[in-house]
Amino acid sequence: MLDVVVEQQHLIRALESRIQEQNQRIQSLEARVRHLQNQFPPSEPRWIPWLRRPPKKHPKSPGQKPGHPGTTRATPQRIDRVVTSTLSECPDCHHRLGTPIATSEHLQEDVIPARIEVVCFRRERYYCPGCRHVLTAPASSEEIPHSYLGPRILTEALLLRYVHGLPFQNIQRRFQEAAHLKVSEGALAQALQRIAQWLSVDTQALIQQLRASAVVHADETGWKITGTNHWLWAFVTDRLAAYTVDRSRGSSVPQQMLGSQYPGIVVSDFHSAYNLLPGHQQKCWVHLLRELHRCGQRDASIEYAQARRSLRRIFHDACRLNRQRIALSKAVFQQRRALLSDRLWVWGSWDYSTAALRRLAKRIRQRHAHLLTFLDVPGLAADNNHAERLIRPHVILRNRSYQSRSPTGAQTHAQLMSLIQTLQLQGRAVGETLCDAYLRHRHGDFTPVAVSGG
Repeated sequence: MLDVVVEQQHLIRALESRIQEQNQRIQSLEARVRHLQNQFPPSEPRWIPWLRRPPKKHPKSPGQKPGHPGTTRATPQRIDRVVTSTLSECPDCHHRLGTPIATSEHLQEDVIPARIEVVCFRRERYYCPGCRHVLTAPASSEEIPHSYLGPRILTEALLLRYVHGLPFQNIQRRFQEAAHLKVSEGALAQALQRIAQWLSVDTQALIQQLRASAVVHADETGWKITGTNHWLWAFVTDRLAAYTVDRSRGSSVPQQMLGSQYPGIVVSDFHSAYNLLPGHQQKCWVHLLRELHRCGQRDASIEYAQARRSLRRIFHDACRLNRQRIALSKAVFQQRRALLSDRLWVWGSWDYSTAALRRLAKRIRQRHAHLLTFLDVPGLAADNNHAERLIRPHVILRNRSYQSRSPTGAQTHAQLMSLIQTLQLQGRAVGETLCDAYLRHRHGDFTPVAVSGG
């Protein structure tokens, strides 16, 4: 009995010693947390994009607000089929019914199930007694020589691939389910590559119009060919869009697309590849302010907060001056523009103690002449949002697929997306225009029809 008591006392002392060690460790960790909290004060909350934001305390009610005029679907202009429902007797008392006294109508729109149309193109052959040659009648305007798939199928595959972002596997399944058309993924990919080759005339015309544009927005994003890192470049205007995929991210690509002597204005981020172009440039303020905000989340010093507030004030003053352009005289406008330029140079020349501010100040000194160009050209944007919006469909396709499996596939993607987004910017029918251009080129008419003036 005495041995049991002694053993329990030893166990109690061991547990008390362990609890004391844990309490000391907890106190040490709490002291370390307080030290880190004092060293890095809490900044603005950062929300992860793919997580749901917390609900608002007073959310707005969905839908249109009271007093907004109501809208309904437009009435169809034609009726293709009429289905009439009749009654011969009352469903309640089974009394026989006579002539209808009125009719209620309900219009319903539906899609006709697709079916395959097999067309046999016959080209009659003749013997000419004069020259003693055998002559063959020309191909029909609806025929694609040596192609087993018609123009409407190819155009639909092109739209499903590059407008709706479907992979070839889903396109194949769509044709099989909708029209019982059997076609392999490889056949679809090769058919789109042939379309891109025949439409290269329109692509070259697009690039020529791009080089004649006064303003071009440029941007680039990652792209892979068989797993190897490449870059997809975007050069866009308000009516034109041209893309190319290249292994390089250097200055040779902008010079190749725009020409080494491009005289217009290039709106871009601060990537150095655009610096060798001879024309004027406008650097994106959104990129600059976004990086200023991102660095501020890691630097909570008073110096950084004051510098950040000062640079944002310069940008807002420049935007306000741009809006007041018409109301001010030319002399007053130029005077205030020069004052903004001096303020910007002073900001970039200040001797900062923070590494992030020194880096941003160096960037502003180097690109000082390219930050206020939008004040010199009416209508010029101070940001590069236009190029980023037009490069977003490529990012969506990149995330849904393996990107490109060959250089030919990458070139096909760039050419077809250039024509598709150009037609969308110009408000033209994509499928109809590309189908018409493809058929014309296949029959020997190489006049560009898929692009119009930029």
